Amino acid sequence: MLNRFGKDIETIDMSLAGSLQAVNSSLASFFAAILTVTFIFPSFLVPAFFIGFAYRQLAIGYLNTGRDLRRMESNSRSPIFSDFGELLEGIVTVRAFSAENRFLNNLHKKIDVTTKMWYTFWMTNRWLLLNFDMLGGLAVLVTTLFSITILTDGAGWAGLCITSAMGFTMSVYWACRFWTELELNLNSVERVVEYLDLPQEPPIIIESNRAPAYWPSNTNNESLIVVENLSIRYAPELPSVLHNISFRLKAGERVGLLGRTGSGKSTLAMSILRFVDPASGKIIIDGIDISTIGIHDLRSRITFIPQDATLFSGTLRDNLDPFNDHTDAECLDVLQRVHMIGGPSGSTLTSRNHSAAATPGGSRTPSIRNVSLPTADTSSSIITSTSTPTEVDSGKTKITLDTQVSAGGTNFSQGQRQLIAMARALLRKSSIIVLDEATSSIDFATDAKIQQTIREEFTDSLLLTVAHRLKTVIDYDRLLVLDKGQISEFDTPWKLIQKEDGIFRNMCLKSGSFAELEAIAKAKAGLIST
Repeated sequence: MLNRFGKDIETIDMSLAGSLQAVNSSLASFFAAILTVTFIFPSFLVPAFFIGFAYRQLAIGYLNTGRDLRRMESNSRSPIFSDFGELLEGIVTVRAFSAENRFLNNLHKKIDVTTKMWYTFWMTNRWLLLNFDMLGGLAVLVTTLFSITILTDGAGWAGLCITSAMGFTMSVYWACRFWTELELNLNSVERVVEYLDLPQEPPIIIESNRAPAYWPSNTNNESLIVVENLSIRYAPELPSVLHNISFRLKAGERVGLLGRTGSGKSTLAMSILRFVDPASGKIIIDGIDISTIGIHDLRSRITFIPQDATLFSGTLRDNLDPFNDHTDAECLDVLQRVHMIGGPSGSTLTSRNHSAAATPGGSRTPSIRNVSLPTADTSSSIITSTSTPTEVDSGKTKITLDTQVSAGGTNFSQGQRQLIAMARALLRKSSIIVLDEATSSIDFATDAKIQQTIREEFTDSLLLTVAHRLKTVIDYDRLLVLDKGQISEFDTPWKLIQKEDGIFRNMCLKSGSFAELEAIAKAKAGLIST
């Protein structure tokens, strides 16, 4: 994309009009020379036909070759930009493994490929000019012979004919050169238009149909989310990923979304936030068809925690509350509730002011300082932005709301990024929370923290979790099992684990922890029945 909107836009702005003008000028010069000579020597049309045919054959060969060489040169430049950008993002890792020479050699190889394309193109130009010079010499020879044999007393006319014939070579050569440049420039237009023609996202806000301020609420207990005959495909020419699925989710319940790889779990989760629109069917949330409202109204009311939590460059406070809607005390509270930091007994909290209330106008209170992480989390390297360097006190790493977060959260572990995402969800207090495999790539200890947070903190929200770890969802209210884009099973964990030849039961058997999972599901069923 950097190449397309850098080099290609420059080509369109700076070269396209010039190439078109140069092609027209060169062709006009060529035809003017032909007309001049044939006006004086009509019989010149016979040799001109054969010379023109030779010009045409050479020009066609050059245009095809030159166009492809320039396209290959342009395409070979894209990996250089891409590798350079990736290298900048991962420069710390590259230096840590002393891999500078390997990446430098790889970059040199790709630059060599681009240089070869460039060199071959210009050598093709020299070849074309050499052949055109020979044809031009032949045209001058024929014109000179006509002048000697036909014009006996018209030296001026003879000079005009010979001069015009000498212009054949350069006019045809430059016409071919500029035509190739024009095709390349039009290639740039095509590459940019390809991005301009990409399907656009739905409107951010539809003023005529705004969602109410209280939407979605938990008052619609039996059908907070209703999915009716939903089918989804990623492109019109591709097959459907989900096939006419229908179900209802209640307010406040916890639902696990399970299935084999490629069954459509993540697609279903993304469709609730309209990351992908349905080919048919609809999704109704608290009485509103989500296709009728803007994506801002939809996505601002639902919390989505992806597999790899997204963190931005800035402070921890900026990532927790980017719109400055909450106080420092609230931010610290959610960090404690997700077990990211210790409680008051396990960490030292000091504030510039003793009051944690918001200042008038909705601004924050002064920053709360020196919040220490529990000893169990000191294995991760955390960079702080307090007035002093990173502090270590009795085996604890100090952290504040002003702790710096690098781009992508690379100075936090995978588990810590997930905990921060959980804290962000707690701040938002959404009625619907979607977790997309949020614990599939972290250790079991951190997973236990996250599951404890889910059980304790999201009791008032509808929780839809996509998970590969069965233990994550075995104590949920209901489980929805997908198979090949269709709902195969949808019931409580206890009923599903007792179903002979059921997909969920087979998954539990293959996990190697069937007895433990069955005991948890049974305990959950007993708790429900009491």
